[in-house]
Amino acid sequence: MKNQILVLAAIAILSGCGRPESETNDNSQNTKTPAENKADLIVAVGKVEPENEIVKLSAQSGGIVKSVIKKDGDKISQGELLVQLDDDVEQSKINEIRMQIQSQRNQIEIEQSQLKEAEINLSNKRALFSKNKRLVETGAETQQGLDDLATEIKVLEVSLERLKAKIQFAINKLNGLNAQLKTAETEAEKKRFKAPDNGILLDITVNKGESVNQYATYAEFAPQGNLIVRAEVDELFSSEVKVGQKVEIVFTGSDRVIATGEVFMVSPYLKKKSLFSEKANDQEDRRVREIRIRINDSSNLVINSKVECKIKL
Repeated sequence: MKNQILVLAAIAILSGCGRPESETNDNSQNTKTPAENKADLIVAVGKVEPENEIVKLSAQSGGIVKSVIKKDGDKISQGELLVQLDDDVEQSKINEIRMQIQSQRNQIEIEQSQLKEAEINLSNKRALFSKNKRLVETGAETQQGLDDLATEIKVLEVSLERLKAKIQFAINKLNGLNAQLKTAETEAEKKRFKAPDNGILLDITVNKGESVNQYATYAEFAPQGNLIVRAEVDELFSSEVKVGQKVEIVFTGSDRVIATGEVFMVSPYLKKKSLFSEKANDQEDRRVREIRIRINDSSNLVINSKVECKIKL
C-alpha cells in the first residue's frame, strides 16, 4: 500500500513538470488588466470631401438648355456663367417694355414742352392784365376787356394744372414700366445659371437641348477650400475619439500612408451609418460617431475617395 502511494505521487509530480509552457503563459496573459489590453489605435472608414461640403446647384427656372458653358472638372469663379437656358420669350418682353419706356419718355418731353408754353402764355396774359387794369383806371380801356382777359387767365391756369397732372401721370406710368423692365430682366437672369462661389464643377448633369425643371439639381459643385475626411467610428470605440488626435490615412485595403491629419471635430451624438450606403435600409443597426479630420497635404486625395483613417490614441 505504501509503495502504491509513492508511485502515484511520482506520477503527479512528473505530470506537473511536463505541462506546456504556452498553457502557463496563456494563464498569465489572462491576468492582465484592461488598461494593458487597450488598443493603441482605432480604424475609421471615411470619405474625402471639401471642407465646405459639396453643394448641389438647383435650377432657378425651368426651360430648354440653350448652351452648356462649363464642363466637369472646370475651375469656376463666383458669378461665372455655367448654363444658359432658352430666353427668347423673356428677351422679347424686355425689348417690348424698353420700347414702351422710350415712347413714354418722348411723350413726357412733349407734354413738358407744352407746359412751358402754357406757363409763358399765362405769364404774358397776367402782364397784359396788369397793364390793362391801369388803362381801365385812366379810362383808356374798357372794364369788359379787362374782364375777358381775367377769364382767359383763369382758363390758362386750369389748363396749366391739367398739363401738370398729365405729366405726373405719365411719369408714374414710366416708373411702372421701369418696374416691369426690372422684373422681366430678373426673370431672364434666372435663365442664366451662374457659379455661386469660387470652386470646382464636379458633375454637370444637363446637356444642350434637354428640358430642365425649376428647382431640379443640374450640377454638383465643390467650393474653394481645403479637403477634409469625414469618417465614422464604431460605437464600441466612440468614447476613445478626441479632438487633436493624429491620424494616418490609407486607401481601403492598403497599408501605404497617403496623407496625415488631425481630428478637429467629434460629433456629440451617435447616429446610424450614412457613408457609402446606397439606400436607407442598407444601414446597419449598429450606430457610429462622426468625426472630421483636417488633412495636412491633400495632393494624393480625390474628392469622394473611400479611405481608412488610423486614429492614434
